[in-house]
Parts: sequence; C-alpha cells; structure tokens
Amino acid sequence: MGGEVVVAIQTSTHIFYPLNMNAFVNYLENNWLIKKPDFPDIISLDRKYQIFQGDKPLLTFQGKEFILESERVAQLIITDLAFLDGKQGIRTSSPLLYAFQKDVFEPMADPYLKEWEEILALDPFVTIKTMGKFNFQSFSPEDELFSFAFVTLSALIRSVNEFVNSMMSEIIVEETDLNPFPELLRLNYDRLSTEKKVVVQALSGLHSSGIVLPLLLISGMISPMEYAKGLVALKIRKDNLISDILLDLTHALDYLECLEQRTDAGRQVGLIIKEGENDIIEFKSTLRWDIRAGKTNQAVERACLKTIAAFLNSIGGTLLIGVRDDGSIEGIESDKFVNEDKFLLHLWTLIRTCLGRDVSLHIRTRLEKLDEKTICFVQCLQSNRPVFLRQPGFDEAFYIRVGPSSNAMDISEALKYISDHFATS
Repeated sequence: MGGEVVVAIQTSTHIFYPLNMNAFVNYLENNWLIKKPDFPDIISLDRKYQIFQGDKPLLTFQGKEFILESERVAQLIITDLAFLDGKQGIRTSSPLLYAFQKDVFEPMADPYLKEWEEILALDPFVTIKTMGKFNFQSFSPEDELFSFAFVTLSALIRSVNEFVNSMMSEIIVEETDLNPFPELLRLNYDRLSTEKKVVVQALSGLHSSGIVLPLLLISGMISPMEYAKGLVALKIRKDNLISDILLDLTHALDYLECLEQRTDAGRQVGLIIKEGENDIIEFKSTLRWDIRAGKTNQAVERACLKTIAAFLNSIGGTLLIGVRDDGSIEGIESDKFVNEDKFLLHLWTLIRTCLGRDVSLHIRTRLEKLDEKTICFVQCLQSNRPVFLRQPGFDEAFYIRVGPSSNAMDISEALKYISDHFATS
C-alpha cells in the first residue's frame, strides 16, 4: 500500500468519496485550488492570521478555515496559492499540507498508524536492517545504471546506520530478541510534530517511498537530491521524474522551515524568560503605559531608558519589554499603540532623543510572539563612549549595571568609572 490510507471525505451534500493520500491531493488540485474566484489575502485576527478570498474565508475541502499562528506561514500559503493558480502537479505545497492536516489527519487521529506494519513490511530499508538482505528489484551488472544504483544505495544505507546510532543515543528502547530498528522508527515518528508527521505521510504516499527515506530527509540525514536518487535507484521512480520529486520536496521542506523558525524563536524567548533577571537580562511590563494608573507615564519610559543606558555603559544586555517581573507575559499590546510599527517608532525616538543618535549602532530591536502576545527584545552591546540619560522633565543621569538592577552614579563615581571603563584615544 505504501502509505495509501483510505479515508472518507464528506462534502456539503453528504456524499462520501473513498480517497487515499494520492487521490486526496489530486482531488483537491482539480476541484479546489485551481478554481479560486479571488486572490487570497491575510487578515490579522486576535494575534492570529486568517486567509480570505475576497470577503470570504478560505476553506479546506471539509470547510475548515485557514487560521495560522505564524504570519510567515500564512504568507507562504497565499504565495503558494498564487503559484498554483491554474497549475497542477505541486502536491506538497503548504495549502495542500494544511488541508490534509485539518481534513484527514486531525479528525482521524493519525490514519498513518493504521497501516504502520504494512508500510514497514514494504520499506526496503527496513528489510535491509531487519533481514540483512535487499528485498527489491536489483540492477544487474549489465544495466547501465548499475554503478549509480550501487553507489546511491550504499550511501543511503550508511545514512540509515548513522540515523540508528543517533536514535539509540536519544530514544530508550526495551532490549529484546527482536531487531530494534522498527521500534526506533515508530518512537522517532511518534515524537515528531503534527506538521512533520503530515509531511512524512504526504511524501510516503505520493512517492511510495516507505517510512525511512522521509524520516531521513526531515531529520537532515540526507539531502533532497539523495532522496530523489534513492527512489530512482530503487526503481520506484524513473530518473526523468527527479525534477518533479525535487519540487515536491522543496515545497514540503519550505513549509517545515517556516514553521520551525517560529518554533525556535518561541523556544529562545521562553528559555531567556525562564532564566530570569540578572546582570544582562531585565524585564519591563510596558514601555509607556502605567498599568495601575491606566495612562501613559514618562516615569515608565524612564525605567526602560535607564536600563538601556546601563547596559550600554556596562557589558551590554537585553531588555524584554512586555514581560512582567515574575516572568509572565504582559505583551506590548498593553502600551496601546495603533500597531507594532508605531511602538517601535516611539521606542527608537526615545532612544535617539534621550540617549543620543550614535547609540543606535549598539542597539538592535526585534519583536517575538509568545502565548499570543508580543514581546520586544532590545539587545544592547557595550558602548565605546559613556552614555548619559537626558530625558525632558528629569535630571541628567549616568547609569551602570549592578547585578540585576540599574544604578545611578553621582558625579565623582561616574568620572572615575568612565576613566576606568572607557578607552581614551
């Protein structure tokens, strides 16, 4: 069967169509994606991103709305839709993968597992690892592609062995008389994200590639070209279809890359917050909004500015705006700016007018989303000159970092610190 999971797709008229993965993709290409009345657009709704066609939400075949947590993934989907307009054959594009996940994978609780044993039995690399022999049609020495097949499959078997070694160090498998390879594959598959499982299923079903090659690909153990050549060497695909296979792989990996970047960024934010405030990390709930008084307050702005000044005058550090002292997320949305651009414009205006235009060279800002709220990272490098805080309505001050706080120095202390800390030309 090679991943051809039979599912029932219900239409609005309650007619059921028996579809396997291949048929599902082909049906959507012919009846959904290439008959779009309007160019899609993204609408931001409550920190999520929904795709619309004109004034109507874009729907999967089962009527599920396209609602994404990542704006970049939403943009990928609408560009893929535009690329697919009037075309067929791109079977692992992001809208198709998302539709498969919503219409088949989630409602059926991972249909792939229902054919797991059969998929393993048909996978040539499982046969090689468990039986110690090839169980596929081999090229004869007289075949013009014999050398190609021998070298390609030998390299893939080495990659499979490396994959096993890496899994052995990460996954605990009960020791039995049975070969551990099938169990390692199942455990490796189990710990994948939903999106990665969908990609593995799509590639396995569309290419009849079994389970091992897709897992090797998404784990980074083999390249897209090695995957495609492997299908040719196994006589699963002809060499003149390598370009089609590579196009499938490019779209699938692009989809995962966009998802993974968001995941990595969120993980990084979480780890920094978990570490807590210290000499190079500080949290501020807001940039300008006094939460208790319910209005903007220059004193709140000054609290952020003195932290930035202290980092610049010390060894550098990172200010997280939108994070409360206890590490919980407030979000810059509480500052009540019209949009994120207005927030950043106000922050940079404060920095340049109160700390000096030249400090911009030592400061980088970026916005990250966590728990559906936005956090502003203000990353400061050590300045090459002393930075004074000159804010209208307040006395001029010189701050340095002392442990997890920013301390003001009197004139004599500041002069000595500047003399010792900053190099003179």
